[in-house]
Amino acid sequence: MTDNVQQIKERLNIVDVLSGYIRLTKAGVNYKALCPFHNEKTPSFMVSPSRQSWHCFGSCGEGGDIFTFIEKIEGIEFPEALKILADKAGIILKYDDPKLRSQKDRAYEICEKAAQFFTQELNNTNTRIYTNDTNNAGGNPIVNYLHKRGLNDKTIEEWRLGYAPDSWSSLLSFLGKYGYSENEIEKAGLAIKGEKWHDRFRNRLMFPIFDTNGRVAAFSGRTMQDIIPSKTEKTDTGKYVNSPETILYNKSRILYGLDRAKNNIRKDDKAILVEGQMDVALSWQDGVKNVIATSGTALTEDQLVILKRLTGNLVLAFDMDEAGFRATKRGVDLAQSFGFNISVLRLESGKDAADFIKDNPEKFGRVIEKAESIMSYYFKEIFKKISADKLEGKKIIALNLLPEIKRLPSAIERSNWIRELGLHLGVSETDLKEEMDQLTPTDADGARADAEKYQHESALGSQRKSALTRKEILSERLLALLLKKPELVCEAVKAAVFLPQNDFEILSAFSANSADKSADAASFSDIRSVLSNDLRPRLDFLYLAGDYEIEKLGPGFNLDDEIKYLIRDIEKEHYKEALNKIEVAIKKNENLSIIANDSLASESGKNLETLTKEFQNISQKLLNLDKK
Repeated sequence: MTDNVQQIKERLNIVDVLSGYIRLTKAGVNYKALCPFHNEKTPSFMVSPSRQSWHCFGSCGEGGDIFTFIEKIEGIEFPEALKILADKAGIILKYDDPKLRSQKDRAYEICEKAAQFFTQELNNTNTRIYTNDTNNAGGNPIVNYLHKRGLNDKTIEEWRLGYAPDSWSSLLSFLGKYGYSENEIEKAGLAIKGEKWHDRFRNRLMFPIFDTNGRVAAFSGRTMQDIIPSKTEKTDTGKYVNSPETILYNKSRILYGLDRAKNNIRKDDKAILVEGQMDVALSWQDGVKNVIATSGTALTEDQLVILKRLTGNLVLAFDMDEAGFRATKRGVDLAQSFGFNISVLRLESGKDAADFIKDNPEKFGRVIEKAESIMSYYFKEIFKKISADKLEGKKIIALNLLPEIKRLPSAIERSNWIRELGLHLGVSETDLKEEMDQLTPTDADGARADAEKYQHESALGSQRKSALTRKEILSERLLALLLKKPELVCEAVKAAVFLPQNDFEILSAFSANSADKSADAASFSDIRSVLSNDLRPRLDFLYLAGDYEIEKLGPGFNLDDEIKYLIRDIEKEHYKEALNKIEVAIKKNENLSIIANDSLASESGKNLETLTKEFQNISQKLLNLDKK
């Protein structure tokens, strides 16, 4: 795999790869972002194009190259990351043994072949023989249906829509020709084993569901009973049937359309959430391309974690009738607890985005700009139903709105809406705050607990930092800044003897290769070339750490003074560690002198004298350093 890895690294730029997952902003010669692996408000995630590496300087402390990033963010092993990046690079992987292809690879191949089959069937004009509608003679009833819903041929092709024929085993037969077994097809979610094997999807309009890398991972099928009476499907089957959970498809993680929308979400700093696949396709066709669908389910924690990497703003474009909103309420509460700013889109005509766009082409984008905040929506809805003229009405309104206000993560927002509620009800803010404080936790409050649990688990990565001694932290910072100020290497050599072993070796290499003190890039290359392979990742990390420090501290930061302070502090920390060890040794000898015989007591006394002199000597060195 070494050749494959090298080819991929040569063809792909780390900034292009990572920007498909997170929102990167320029930071000098590097890029920065909010870390996707733990919850944070200030960017601590740095990406170096020159080093082709990344590192989080926040609580999780993760870092690596494009392969380690893909492994971590996708939750996969190296072979799968290799396949994803090879596809991005346009490289065909060569395996010594075809059996090494993973079960996932086979499942992806099956889903891709199935998508091709469904597209082929949609484009087959013989589909018309299934319909009794003479008006469709000479036409394709499924394509006609899609046209009536507002989709044009280009959009149908772009989203790879298809048709599963009204047949028990047409897909099984098609895939069987390529050597896939019934068991493999079942594991990909496309076959069912009953009395005999049969296709899961029959007489359905097929929407391929793509993972974040654009690979077909599952399908959603809408019944075509109303267009083509079926011979194989019962009339009482669901309007939509989705693939079951498989090795590729987890409905709580995948958002329909995210593979196409993620760059637009990042650019617009906003995600538009709609209900179904047709809403997404029509929005895309209408020019609104930061749209994704939850596919009829409530927002999940996993989906919100993914979205949080791209934006902090969500616009809900669901069917907002009472029943529809109740179904999404849990997801809304969860999104609020993650710190999202949530807005609600009121569509004047039509119950969903697809109907609105069909009736109002090229207006969807303008309507989105008028979306109102979730709290404004709550206020309007409750005051529309309940009158605040009487005391009982005021109490009901307060009991409905105070839990929503309490759930807001920002104290400023809570104060603002308490004031707003007080004005509407003619009640003092103090009384409302007192009432809100007395509210007992509800099921909705569990959303915040879920988010806190996620943040806590992400913060476990901070164990690396807490495991370092103060001297190791100072040493790390010194070398990181020295890489930005190589002319001070001679000054830093004074502290070399006090550094941890690995950092001592790096500083030694730095010192030996610092002939050109003005060109830090050349100096870095020289240092790297003489270091052992196991220390090179450490050097890459230090280089990026220096960039992060300078970016964080700003232009007024005095690098020369900071390096000198670090050299002094490392020496002081070394002496403090030495004093601690001497104190332990003194106590041990004092205890021995009490319980030992005369001979041992005498020896212990001599040791105590030596240790005391050494303690005084080091204490004086510390005192001298403090005076500098």
